[in-house]
Amino acid sequence: MAFQGGVAANKGMIRAFKEVFDLDDLFIPPDFAFMGALGSVLKDMDEGCINTFDINALESFVLSAKFSEQGHAPLITKGDDFFERHSKGSHQSEKNKNLSPSKINAYLGIDIGSISTNLAVIDEDCNLLAKRYLMTAGRPIEAVKQGLEEIYEEIGSRVEIAGVGTTGSGRYMIADYVGADIVKNEITAQATAAIYIDPAVDTIFEIGGQDSKYISIRDGIIVDFEMNKACAAGTGSFIEEQAEKLDISVKKEFAECAFRAASPCRLGERCTVFMENSLMANLQRGAEKDGLLAGLAYSIVQNYINRVVAGKPAGKNIFFQGGVAFNKAVVAAFEKYLDRKITVPPNHDVTGAIGMALIAMRHMKDRNALSVMSNEVKGASRFKGFEFSRKPYEISSFECKGCPNVCEINRVKIQDEEGYLF
Repeated sequence: MAFQGGVAANKGMIRAFKEVFDLDDLFIPPDFAFMGALGSVLKDMDEGCINTFDINALESFVLSAKFSEQGHAPLITKGDDFFERHSKGSHQSEKNKNLSPSKINAYLGIDIGSISTNLAVIDEDCNLLAKRYLMTAGRPIEAVKQGLEEIYEEIGSRVEIAGVGTTGSGRYMIADYVGADIVKNEITAQATAAIYIDPAVDTIFEIGGQDSKYISIRDGIIVDFEMNKACAAGTGSFIEEQAEKLDISVKKEFAECAFRAASPCRLGERCTVFMENSLMANLQRGAEKDGLLAGLAYSIVQNYINRVVAGKPAGKNIFFQGGVAFNKAVVAAFEKYLDRKITVPPNHDVTGAIGMALIAMRHMKDRNALSVMSNEVKGASRFKGFEFSRKPYEISSFECKGCPNVCEINRVKIQDEEGYLF
């Protein structure tokens, strides 16, 4: 049995093939990555075919094979007020410059996801005092530790954390780790922040690193929501992968190039693999990068509307939240595709964390109010303190024998603390 193609460079795949097929040996050709090209040469030799190479003929063929289907409308057209509404200056900064020298009560929200970890601290007037947007990088505890240390250096000596809330995929583990007072899901956290910013909001589009969310709101109440089921097409990680293939920086060049496209390519809105194939096929047929990037922005929007929203209503006051909202090309594609204006709220990258800080504040105030009514002592926050992030910890694992699934359980042991399982 021979194993060829680029994946044959992966030693783990070689070992897996041997184990699955119970092979003592697996033939890996020396030029495993070029077997198709070698085979085509040998085939011509066997058949006596002689073809002279003409670069001019090749260029003519490429030009004649260009994708001729009419593209999307340009992302920016004459008369648009897009840049006035979505200028960089609209991004709200933290209000920690004029903090009182004496300590004030503040509330911490943590949104721990698979791609990013976000932290936000607000005061009792709901002003944002500090925030952090960090990469999780498969090490959620390290990301939270880094966020806590940086926030402490910035405002730690001037605030007393009176409540902590966690959300995101790692919310329960991090709640045990930092000593959270309340845990909520991402839908509730995102909606809470949006409703505080604008009580009239009726729809939230949220696109993060690996997941997408749709939330419908009526009179300040969540009435419906949806998340992407399996496909990650259109999320932040997908956009970065495709931009990298085109040698484009997502932060610096993507939107600028996409806005220049006169006729954005139609790449479809299917799953990740098909969208990648469509992107590469158009590139090979001579499509310009500008048109491909603008077409990618449209595809992201189409994928989200057709697969996440999936026929549910999009209201008149739509908020676009999450890290992908930094990409102005995607914002413009939403507006063109839906033919309505989209609001990118301040601090949209950490709205989940801000929402949890708001929830933590309300939770602690309600709890303390009940304590006063029942003549009980007010309860302090369970937060273990910023200095807790400096404590060393160890992670070990074992197989659970509680059922036939034999799940792997991780145990986190923190100095002077009991172990936590997740």
